[in-house]
Amino acid sequence: MNKDRGIIKWMPFESLTPSKKIIDCILNEKEKIEKPTLSLEQQQEIEEKLIIAFYVQEKITIKFYQNGTIKSVISFIKFLDATYKKIVLQNKRTILFNQIIEISFS
Repeated sequence: MNKDRGIIKWMPFESLTPSKKIIDCILNEKEKIEKPTLSLEQQQEIEEKLIIAFYVQEKITIKFYQNGTIKSVISFIKFLDATYKKIVLQNKRTILFNQIIEISFS
């Protein structure tokens, strides 16, 4: 009859679990990108599109930079805050003006 050691044979691999977290962290840091720089014309175009989308209440797609990645969200603009330079979307997400990279109408 064959005697299997069961979970005991996998015990040495348990020591690799903490290093897996470190390796994942290093890989995530390696995948991060720098924030793209926008020209003054691009910034003005983004501002114009924000104002139009707010007053017309049109759904927009916003690409923005956050923590080394570029994210995208589709929503309506609920509030433009010029004092703190941020926008509040209908899905209760807040995005700063300087994070926005691109805006398009959906």
